Amino acid sequence: MTGGFIRHSFKRQLFWIFLSVTLTLVILGGVLTIQGFQARIRSAHEKTDEGQEKVINSIIVKILDLSEKTLEEVRENEMVMRALSGEEANPQTVYAALYEASTDVRSFAVVELFSEGRCLFSTGQVGASGHLPEGYSILREASEHPGEAVYAVNSGHQTAYGPELVIAMKIVGKPKAGYALVRISGENVEDALKGSINARDGFIFANSHFRPVCSVGTAEDGKDLELIRDNLFNGKKYTEGSTDNIYISEAGHGLLCIYITPPAFEPAAVRTGYQIVGAMVILSVVICLAAATVMSGLVTKPLNILSAAMRHFRKGDFDTKIEIDRDDEFGQLATGFNKMTSQLKATINERVETQKRLNEARIEMMQAQLNPHFLYNTLDTIKWVAKANQVPEVATLSASLAGLLRTSISADQFILLKNELETVRNYCDIQRIRFDDSFDLNIRVSSELENLYVPKLILQPLVENSIIHGFEGMSHGHIGIDACREGDRLRLTITDNGRGISDDMIRALENDDPEALKGHLGFNNVNTIIRIYFGKEYGVGAERPEYGGTRITVTLPVLHSIPVL
Repeated sequence: MTGGFIRHSFKRQLFWIFLSVTLTLVILGGVLTIQGFQARIRSAHEKTDEGQEKVINSIIVKILDLSEKTLEEVRENEMVMRALSGEEANPQTVYAALYEASTDVRSFAVVELFSEGRCLFSTGQVGASGHLPEGYSILREASEHPGEAVYAVNSGHQTAYGPELVIAMKIVGKPKAGYALVRISGENVEDALKGSINARDGFIFANSHFRPVCSVGTAEDGKDLELIRDNLFNGKKYTEGSTDNIYISEAGHGLLCIYITPPAFEPAAVRTGYQIVGAMVILSVVICLAAATVMSGLVTKPLNILSAAMRHFRKGDFDTKIEIDRDDEFGQLATGFNKMTSQLKATINERVETQKRLNEARIEMMQAQLNPHFLYNTLDTIKWVAKANQVPEVATLSASLAGLLRTSISADQFILLKNELETVRNYCDIQRIRFDDSFDLNIRVSSELENLYVPKLILQPLVENSIIHGFEGMSHGHIGIDACREGDRLRLTITDNGRGISDDMIRALENDDPEALKGHLGFNNVNTIIRIYFGKEYGVGAERPEYGGTRITVTLPVLHSIPVL
């Protein structure tokens, strides 16, 4: 239904083609452009995120390395060792030593010295940590690994930013156990990361159980950490259900850095891109409709002119011409139409003229017959009277002339070649009596060729021309008739030893000039009839052989039956 609706209008076909191509390019190009742009921006965004993540991780690692270095320096300080061992020590000297050892970490951490679960010295507020029993988890683990730094998230000491990160090391064992602790609060971590995280990013510093030390930026509400925990607990990819970019890396010692960035493209931006593609599609429909209208007008206008001209031509107006001032295919089509009408008109006029000439030739031949029915009956009577009175010449003349007239009055336009040759023999019998046997006739034609069809009365006028014009003033003449087949053509040759045909007559036959042949009725009529029947490639030709005389060649198609003309 739709296909028929489109096929019945050239304008709709153009519109459909333009629309299909344009929409394919616009939609496909638009979608690929958006997807490619997204991929490129996303790739650049990921590279930026990776670089930023490395910067943040390096800050966290530096904090942890400085903290461990501080614990090592505290452990190696003699004054601190004496104070934790229970020996008498000047507190001011111990504090001086502690402050000197914690120079690198005091900007983000508090260093404390514990003995028997009690805080003895602190770079922060003294005794702020309160009492830590020997069985406290981090102290117990530090006791089991003396001289090594042990990390733990202290949820028992909360700040406004969450629990603290505690790094502990057992630095003395006898007579009392002594420990050095470095406490790092979420506030201190956030201060250290200032300038490395923008307002749209988030950062979480947590242990391996995803207990946070601090949550910065967009991660402060804890939703991202909760989503990560739930996904991992349920065996899913930790980013599932989140539109943000989440990067998790290890900072060592069972601590994790979680960096969160927004997507490179906001959904609104992507929707805007597709809305632009949709607007381009609508605009393309309008442009395609306008282009189809203009193009169909450019095409259908000359076609309508051509159609109108063809209608006039069908009605018989052969003077119809198309006037289109264009150099394109339509201009060539109009030129071709004009040439076709001119050539067809010329062909029709030629056929009319040819038919006119054929009719004139037939009239002339009929006029030359001189009431053949009456003559034929009279000659038949003369023949029997001559035989009765013993006059053979008169009988021969009468019989031969009767044969000629019988062929002449026949309604058949085509006869067998052997019958045509018999007509020539009858004619020559009459002329030999007339001219006292001053010439002879020799016919050399095979029986196979004698059974081909030829137009009647095409040889007798040519033989007559040889006798009347060629043998004038000669005592003895010779006429030969030969026939041969060359492919699909039959060539009949009439030769004589007469005085030869003139150059003017040869040119007249070659040019088919009726005016020049007017005085030679035989040549003119035979040549005209053959060309009317079969075309200009057939007809009568003449030449003068080197040995003298004339050679007349009649070219005909090979006909095994009477043709339908």
